[in-house]
Amino acid sequence: MNFFRQVRLLLWKNWILRKRQKLRFLVELLWPLSLFLALVWLRKANPLYRQHECHFPNKAMPSAGTLPWLHGIFCNMNNPCFRSPTHGEAPGVVSNYKNSILARIYKDAQELLLETPEIHDLGRIWDELIIMTQFMETMRTNPERIAGRGIRILDILKDGETLTSFLLENVGLTDFVVYQLINAQVRPEQFAYGVPSLTLKDIACSEVLLDRFIIFSSRRGLPSVHKAMCALSQDSLQRVEDALYANVDFFKLFRLLPTVLDRNSPGADLKAWGRVLSNVSKAVQKLARKPSVQDLLRVLQPFLQDGRPESLGHLVSSLSDLFCGYPEGGGSRVLSFNWYEDNNYKAFLGIDSTRKKSGYLYDNTTTPFCNALIQNLESNPLTKIAWHAVKPLLMGKILFAPDSPSVREIVKNANFTFEELERLQLLTKAWEEVGPQLWYFFQNSLQMNMIRDSLKHPTVRDFLNSQMGAEGFTAEQIINFLHNGSSRSREKGMLDFDWRNIFSTVDQVLRLLSRYLECLTLDKFEGYLDETQLTRQALYLLEENKLWAAVVFPDLEPTASSLPPHVTYKIRMDIDTVEKTNKIKDRYWDPGPRADPVDDLRYIWGGFAYLQDMIEHGIIKTQSSTEVPLGIYLQQMPYPCFVDDVFMITLNRAFPIFMVLAWIYSVSMTVKSIVLEKEMRLKEAMKNRGITNGVIWCTWFLDSFSMMAVSTLLLTALIMSLLSQVAFGFGTEYLSRYEEQGLGLQWGNIRTSPLEGDEYSFLFSINMMIFDAFIYGVLSWYLDNVFPGDYGLPQPWYFPVLESYWLGSKSPEAEKTPEPAGLIPGVCIQNLVKIFANRPKPAVDGINITFYEGQITAFLGHNGAGKTTTISLFTLPLQGNAAPRHKEHILD
Repeated sequence: MNFFRQVRLLLWKNWILRKRQKLRFLVELLWPLSLFLALVWLRKANPLYRQHECHFPNKAMPSAGTLPWLHGIFCNMNNPCFRSPTHGEAPGVVSNYKNSILARIYKDAQELLLETPEIHDLGRIWDELIIMTQFMETMRTNPERIAGRGIRILDILKDGETLTSFLLENVGLTDFVVYQLINAQVRPEQFAYGVPSLTLKDIACSEVLLDRFIIFSSRRGLPSVHKAMCALSQDSLQRVEDALYANVDFFKLFRLLPTVLDRNSPGADLKAWGRVLSNVSKAVQKLARKPSVQDLLRVLQPFLQDGRPESLGHLVSSLSDLFCGYPEGGGSRVLSFNWYEDNNYKAFLGIDSTRKKSGYLYDNTTTPFCNALIQNLESNPLTKIAWHAVKPLLMGKILFAPDSPSVREIVKNANFTFEELERLQLLTKAWEEVGPQLWYFFQNSLQMNMIRDSLKHPTVRDFLNSQMGAEGFTAEQIINFLHNGSSRSREKGMLDFDWRNIFSTVDQVLRLLSRYLECLTLDKFEGYLDETQLTRQALYLLEENKLWAAVVFPDLEPTASSLPPHVTYKIRMDIDTVEKTNKIKDRYWDPGPRADPVDDLRYIWGGFAYLQDMIEHGIIKTQSSTEVPLGIYLQQMPYPCFVDDVFMITLNRAFPIFMVLAWIYSVSMTVKSIVLEKEMRLKEAMKNRGITNGVIWCTWFLDSFSMMAVSTLLLTALIMSLLSQVAFGFGTEYLSRYEEQGLGLQWGNIRTSPLEGDEYSFLFSINMMIFDAFIYGVLSWYLDNVFPGDYGLPQPWYFPVLESYWLGSKSPEAEKTPEPAGLIPGVCIQNLVKIFANRPKPAVDGINITFYEGQITAFLGHNGAGKTTTISLFTLPLQGNAAPRHKEHILD
């Protein structure tokens, strides 16, 4: 039976068996299909990531100024990406935050200042207010300085006054008495604490009281006025008082009052005050209607109502709106798919097996508020990551060595950034003292009470209303804004909002800022004699994550007082805070900019670039003894738009296991069938029928290959209809890399690697698989011969080196099987031959066999092998045509 016929028969046998096992047949076909259907669903659920072109805002270094530096740190915390070029990319432009709320308010306020030049007169008003304050204070504390001086009633009456005619005609006073009254001087010190609680009748009928309040121009004036005024009824005197107030010009009064103390004093021009306040009120009202102010109130409303933000995220969002104001509704976040690169994610997550893990330890170097804040940050996994990254910058130390006079000079010049922050901290501390004083000034001071009383006077009120009426702004609104009483004492119809609301907001903001500034370590620099001591302290600080960096000047002696022309220094930092130096770029390339603020921009956010900028400017200032006017801004290069496949990047390394799982059932069932064939003696039975071992293994190969090929064809048809070429590219690591780069695996690049500096290729992977198949085949052949099972004849372990295995026996003697010991031969046949007529090929050719007593002998073989002919030759009488070629020996 030829080779192909044997293979065909065995394949048919396997097909019959598989038809009987319908469930196995379906599983072998559908199981790979179901796995890839799941991948199809995942592919559809994770579409391609399409990112627009990226333009990044610049990063201000400390030399650009403390405020721009802090501003940039906060607004670039997420390193946002914008569709169009940012302002900072233009030559000579560094501001990226023109859309922030505070920037828009500042711009609107500037425009209003230019439109309202009267605002500049607020300084003159303040000076006049100080003059009035000094005058009022002198009246209270040193009344003797103005004793004997007063203000003539005639000088403070309105132009075209009617008081004189009223006293002459309506009251009936004589010309002399009226003249004495009009030209008398009022003593202002008697009104330092307000209008006395005396009736006009009491004063008029008492020469002592009358002399106490009024200075007459002649001796006869006092008794004459006393006699005439005391004779009037209380009703008449009340009408005289009303007429006096109706004719007093308060504008003249406030201009003349300071001249009592200093004749050269300009006094207070209330008319100018009214014009300025009117215009300022219009400007404030106009500013309040601006969208920028409305946005500010919207952002601050939760803080004003509750006194604190809802969450840390709400605080960051509110501050971002106030300070940053990103264009296009906010910058997008560029996703990073290289999180597995060099295990950088461990550093990002703060995973370090070399450092001890412990709970939060109370920090005695800071305040209880800061301890509570830090404990809250470290209790949340997300904020803990961010806090772990920024803690060295906020609370860390900068160590330097050697601690020499020259190095201390560099450090002093480099420390200007933290000196400004210290001044800000002192300013917020000063508010704790100034704030209550400012509150008292507006609430209870003599000056503000005098202003309130003046504004409430009908003459002043009418004047202000006439000046501001066209703009819809009234004196009542000014009075309401300066209100210092309870809500119930407000004038009817006025809003329950005054200066106290603004003061409260400012007070809360400054006190909150003061508490947060206390959490910063502003005394950053610490000097050490040499690098050894510095390293020891740095290791100690690393345990608490309180080391920013260490700066070492190796060429300077500890006693050096001057710097050499060329200064060299090195910055030493925690390895997880800066870039790794064992590579210049990512080994596994994927499209997209290096935009991850934690992993890709470590030199900036880790503080290396900031410290380098400070030290460089410190050296320049020390060497040149001049201020460096220019600050440094770093600008990240823009990146074009790109397409990335999250699904492919995530699964490219997992695809081999999917391939294994897809056909693991078919392989396991094939292995089971091969073992079962041996166990049931089927393999030895087939070999006894003339089927060789190679035919059996070839048949199994073809059977397995055909089933996997069918499932592959079905899978290919499905992929061709449901998956794109790129989606199918995650088959292997290198194939997916080529697909990710937009090239795809081609015959031209099958020999090269998509990774620079890598000698491995897709073709090498194929060759390795072919080599593995060869190794597995050799192992199968060897094990099958050495361990054929319980019913096979094993070969010796060294059979591959036997010449007889490869070439067969060369002599009949070599082919003889050793006689078994202890058995008695019954029939012995040697070189038995049978040739039929007209058949040149013998039916039996050279059989040698011995039958032993007490043994059962069986002939096995395929159809036509000569079993029956052999038996008939030594059991039937010899015939002429069956004569042996040699003499036969038949033993009984």
